[in-house]
Amino acid sequence: MSKAYKVVGKKISTGDKRGQVVYTVSPVSYGILTTDEAARQISAESTATPGDVKAVLDRYAYYVVENLKKGYSIELLGFGTLYLRFVKEKGVETPDKANASMVKAVLPAFRPSYNVVNGARIYSLVPNKITLVKYNPKTEDKTEDKE
Repeated sequence: MSKAYKVVGKKISTGDKRGQVVYTVSPVSYGILTTDEAARQISAESTATPGDVKAVLDRYAYYVVENLKKGYSIELLGFGTLYLRFVKEKGVETPDKANASMVKAVLPAFRPSYNVVNGARIYSLVPNKITLVKYNPKTEDKTEDKE
């Protein structure tokens, strides 16, 4: 399994290196796998029809939203945990000044599941062996990401 990356430049806007361009790498996605495509793939490897798979995914999405509304975090087997987080103002000096008005937005958040092996986190969503390859749009192979 490989993961493509591209080289990107960024102009530094502050500090000693202001105005200098520095380079780093950024991951590249070959596209988005839609629910319809996922349903067809899952259906091809099971006894469920694409419609059955989509119905389950639809109900699961509904279940997640409804239970987040009730105040629960939702563990997605093998993926991680969905929960709601607050975007808030800076802290205040005393507990009696802390209240709901400090919350400016409520956003969905995701904490990926992992196991600790020899002191290192091994994330379940990251394949065991990944080779990084420089992205070249002329030789793009979209089939590998849709296996």
